[in-house]
Amino acid sequence: MTMMLEIALFAAGLVLLIKGSDLFVEAASRTAKDFGVSEFVIALVLASIATTLPEVTVSAIAAYGGNSDIALGNAIGSALANIALILGISAMIMPLKVDKTAWENSLFLFGVTCYAGLIMLDGVISRFDGLTLILIYFGFLYYLYKKHMTLEEITEREGNPRRDALILIGSGLMVVVGARLVVSSAVTLAEALGIPEAVIGLTLVSIGTSLPELSNSLTATLKKIPNISVGNIIGADILDILMVLGVASLIRPIRVDRTFFSVALPLTLLVMVILTVSLRLNSRVGRRTAALFLMIYAFFLYLLY
Repeated sequence: MTMMLEIALFAAGLVLLIKGSDLFVEAASRTAKDFGVSEFVIALVLASIATTLPEVTVSAIAAYGGNSDIALGNAIGSALANIALILGISAMIMPLKVDKTAWENSLFLFGVTCYAGLIMLDGVISRFDGLTLILIYFGFLYYLYKKHMTLEEITEREGNPRRDALILIGSGLMVVVGARLVVSSAVTLAEALGIPEAVIGLTLVSIGTSLPELSNSLTATLKKIPNISVGNIIGADILDILMVLGVASLIRPIRVDRTFFSVALPLTLLVMVILTVSLRLNSRVGRRTAALFLMIYAFFLYLLY
């Protein structure tokens, strides 16, 4: 009976995840047109905030409970999965052509990840370190506001901005709730089937918190809105590095295991460099780049095991 209930919850979570992503992507696209802002910028901010809530929640709870490895691994692991796995899958389905300015945000992502790596060198992300990460993110939002909201003329609005805002909020919550149902029920099923807890943590938890990004990016790709697909991933990774780590370390300083620098961080920086170069040269993520991303993620899993 319990197994049937968990399967039902898993199915319900998938329905919420898929339908919520569908509504979110369409509303985000309309909002971009209504306010004269590119789809990429809308995805960079709104979509990424909505889809990163699971990472924020998991890392905050982990930090509060003193589980530093989970808090840190969730943030960096999700950042790597977003690019290498999710963007890799999306670009394999269809090459993603984006705005020419996308590479600048990707470069910013690489820069803040390098900064995060530097403040980890002493073995701890202190509350002060976390505060600097959060302040950098608010500075980033201010920069986007000044560049894209005050310098661009608002076009004639064809939709209903208030309705679309409500849809964005509601569908974003659907995505988050759906992801939580999928993850929690999958973990319960795995335990019931005798799958080791370590395997569950390395796969279901880290990838599970990235389910909203996966769902939104795949939906945007299939609807041929690549700006939302790529913008969502870059924005989510910026949030993972700055806000997820920032909030978690404010709750409780995060201890950093030295082995973290040998696998996760180098590979995360590598995929960010590849993404930035690809966007700078071609303003796109093609299938060759996608294949490279997927190979890197497979290598990452191999090293973990």
